[in-house]
Amino acid sequence: MISTLLIANRGEVAARIARTCDRLGIDYVTVSVDEDRELTYHEGAVATVRLPAASSHLDAAALVRAATETGCDAVHPGYGFLSENAGFARAVRSAGLVFVGPSSRVIETMADKASALRVMADAGVPVLPGTREATDDLDALIRAADDIGYPLIVKPAGGGGGKGMSVVRSRDGLREALASASRTATAAFADGRLHLERYVEHARHIEIQVFGDEFGHAVHLFDRDCSLQRRHQKVIEEAPAPRIPDAVRRKIFDAAVRGTKALNYVGAGTFEFLLVGDEFFFIEMNTRLQVEHTVTEEITGVDLVDWQLRVASGEPLPAVQEEIGYTGASVQVRVYAEDPFRSFLPCPGELTVTHWPDVRIERAFTQSLHVTGGFDPMIAKLVATGATRAEALAAARNACAELRWTGISTNLGFAAHVLASPVVAAAEHDTAYLDRIDPAVEFADPDLLSAFAVAAVLTAPDRATPWSAGAPIGDRAWLDPADHDLGSIDLSVDGRPFTIRVNGYDGEAVLVRADPADPGAVCVRTTDETIEVDSTPCTVRRQGEAWICQVAGVSREVRYAEYRSFGSSAAGPEIRSPMPGTIVRLHVESGAHVEKGQLLGVVEAMKMEHELTATHPGIVTVSAVEGAVVTTDQPIFLIEDRSAAR
Repeated sequence: MISTLLIANRGEVAARIARTCDRLGIDYVTVSVDEDRELTYHEGAVATVRLPAASSHLDAAALVRAATETGCDAVHPGYGFLSENAGFARAVRSAGLVFVGPSSRVIETMADKASALRVMADAGVPVLPGTREATDDLDALIRAADDIGYPLIVKPAGGGGGKGMSVVRSRDGLREALASASRTATAAFADGRLHLERYVEHARHIEIQVFGDEFGHAVHLFDRDCSLQRRHQKVIEEAPAPRIPDAVRRKIFDAAVRGTKALNYVGAGTFEFLLVGDEFFFIEMNTRLQVEHTVTEEITGVDLVDWQLRVASGEPLPAVQEEIGYTGASVQVRVYAEDPFRSFLPCPGELTVTHWPDVRIERAFTQSLHVTGGFDPMIAKLVATGATRAEALAAARNACAELRWTGISTNLGFAAHVLASPVVAAAEHDTAYLDRIDPAVEFADPDLLSAFAVAAVLTAPDRATPWSAGAPIGDRAWLDPADHDLGSIDLSVDGRPFTIRVNGYDGEAVLVRADPADPGAVCVRTTDETIEVDSTPCTVRRQGEAWICQVAGVSREVRYAEYRSFGSSAAGPEIRSPMPGTIVRLHVESGAHVEKGQLLGVVEAMKMEHELTATHPGIVTVSAVEGAVVTTDQPIFLIEDRSAAR
């Protein structure tokens, strides 16, 4: 068995690997950059090697050096970063260390999406039309796209996780999509080569967990459904995959095991398929542990990291196929630092959890976390298991609602809404389902709910003398007695202005409206600990001269009588950065005429790109350069009206 293991990764996967090492009595060494130094998994490490910068997680030489200098005999790559980098695996083994994963030859073959399709087609596994050679030559890719046909999907050749992937429906915009994907892939995987594949509409994303050993054995550990993804980034996963006919399921299992044996595969791997009706097509193989391995562990009772370490140590698989079974169902929710109501923009900043739900939680912190813009926005995973799928879905939904925190916005409200959907309950969703959900349409406006909540806090009476001037929370002087209501309060929510009219108090709730024409008032119930706005729970806390309101999973800053535009959504003259990040592309120069909706530039944060577009026509002035680091709300472009400029 391995004696000392370098965990060549960070965050919750590093904590996950460390947990199994602790159980098996394996010493482990961790690596750290400034952003990681307070994470929990360092506590049990026999040593922690300081890396100079966040990009060092992609520095194979630095990681191998960390392993050799601390006396490690093996390296676990986790997932992401260099986990599917054949050069890294080769460097680890060349240093005389064990790489916890398959051979560099297999990684090289399967990490390149084009070569993976060739190998699987030769093994008799169904594949989709696409390029058979990966390249960063954009002209060659554009020519190949004409042969493949549209719609097609652009995929980075050297990595997964949805980063850099995009669907292109016509030749228009293909070049920019390719350029953007190549930049993202280079940043995330140090490999800008791309692969094109025919895009299948209304498909489900089904994957099979496989394992092989060096004795030629190969097994599957059943399936997972990962169809609930947004922009090709998985959000909610479950095991087993629902609503698949037994005969089709057996065929998918057989195809995955056949592909595993054809590769002489050693270690944990995942075959990913698109399922359309009763047909399925191989799309890629991940030669590593998956983020969603947890749900397979929950239903099978198998510690997949344990199996990885044993197989890497030269042991045979701990079980044969007939000995592997499953029971119940499990659902995983990825908690992302992002704002669903603002185009899912990343939300770096401070997070403090005040209550964790009673489910399996994968995390690398206990209470407080600084979420940096330099890494993936996933901050934790909630894993809920039940005797049935319905029980698991309900438990996952409750976990989203029960997690309490202060600070940045998250996707928890969005995830809870998805888990309650009748479409998901009936397993009728496909890979595009989340992209069809518009939070601005399907949810109550969190900005308005925040304004209602703070207005109620400011005007709520004390219990002894309702609406008295001596109320401990409210200040009656802010009410306008000349108004048709009891008064009105001017507030701004992240710069967006609201006038909230206060109707009165019915003995239990403050009654508020945003529009005099509204037929009925909204009830806001306040207690010492909770606030409910029309049955939606909120929290409000004072922070300096502002109030921080958290509702539907997102955080809003509310101020009294302040108006200003926010980001590029306003039709004012300035286009501002909606998040802290880096200007990776400028599409215009100062003095150029632009039209409404025209692409001006691209800001990148947390490995995701956000486009800045013109809100109105005019003459543009650019106040940043490519590569510049910008802050939230920093002006990037100024657009002067055409008529004013003449």
